[in-house]
Amino acid sequence: MKARHWIIVVSACLLLFAGLAAYKVMQIRAAIEFGESFGEPSETVETVTAEIREVQEYVGTIGEIVAPQAVTLRNELPGRIVAVNFTSGEQVAEGAILLQFDIAEEQAQLTSAQARAELARLDLKRARALQGSKMVSEERIDQAVAQANVARAEVLALQAMIDKKTLRAPFDAVAGLHQFEVGDVLQANTEITTLVGINPYLWVDFSVPDNRAGIAIGSEVMVAHPTEPEKVLRAEVVARDSVISAQSRNLRLRARLDNSVGLAPNTAVNVAVPVGKSMARAHVPATAVRLDGLGDYVFVLDPDPEAGEPSQPAYRARRQAVIVGPQSKQWVAIMEGLEGGELVAANGAFKLRPNLLVHAGERPTSRNAGVAPDSAKAAAPGAP
Repeated sequence: MKARHWIIVVSACLLLFAGLAAYKVMQIRAAIEFGESFGEPSETVETVTAEIREVQEYVGTIGEIVAPQAVTLRNELPGRIVAVNFTSGEQVAEGAILLQFDIAEEQAQLTSAQARAELARLDLKRARALQGSKMVSEERIDQAVAQANVARAEVLALQAMIDKKTLRAPFDAVAGLHQFEVGDVLQANTEITTLVGINPYLWVDFSVPDNRAGIAIGSEVMVAHPTEPEKVLRAEVVARDSVISAQSRNLRLRARLDNSVGLAPNTAVNVAVPVGKSMARAHVPATAVRLDGLGDYVFVLDPDPEAGEPSQPAYRARRQAVIVGPQSKQWVAIMEGLEGGELVAANGAFKLRPNLLVHAGERPTSRNAGVAPDSAKAAAPGAP
């Protein structure tokens, strides 16, 4: 009797467990079907096809704008200013008198010296006239010649002193600032102003390490405008220093830059110097390149025929490690890791993860819906 009761109890328990298990299985299947009805998670991004372009690698350095003609004007002799014939920032012509010191005493001495020189010349002329008739000695002739030469030398010395007290512009230039007025008394070697020549070009002096010293005359370098970073200027290398610096082990070079850029001498600029030969590399937008602890990478989009339709394809994201090269604000050259023609996620790439379902353009309304590739947004190609 007891065995029969136990059989009934065990059977009832088994039936109960079987019913609960069947009910749970039905719940799980319903949950799976419910979840599948929502479709696979996906993201929408803008895409671009990696293009192969020629890339020139550059090395950056700091350069300095140099005026081809520039001089700091100083007075060689002390004196009192009697005329200031230029204003600060004014253009002056070659030979124009900029500053005149008092030369009244020198002019008086010059007049006296010129009179003595004329008297010595006439005396020499009379002595030579009498030389033919043997009425004067050779010694008298020699004395007359010497006196004439001394008189002319005195004239030239006084004229040189007057010239030193008359400061002229050595070339067409723009004058710098000054604060001198008539009546000021200046000591010798006083700085008057800075003159910068008016030329159609400027020089850019820069240095490169000795292992980059193979830059040839005629090479083109890129100069970044200091106040307009988006403005890139082109300059041609025109000269190389004859030696490498013993202190820095750098070679100094000079490039010629058009003067229409409006840069003042001594301005510091960033210079990009070409290194090696240009090579063909893949280019992608800057938004396509991501960075984490493992390095730079992009998401390559591989077609997924199971998730999309022939007219509306879908893609799977694949993480691809890359090595980046020269870059601008909008484009990046990929040195390794990417081939031309591969489809890459651009704007919106930060939303992706490996093997995620990806659509190009507008987000589809259903799992298998998509937007035709020709309506997907793509950045216009451009060289960095």
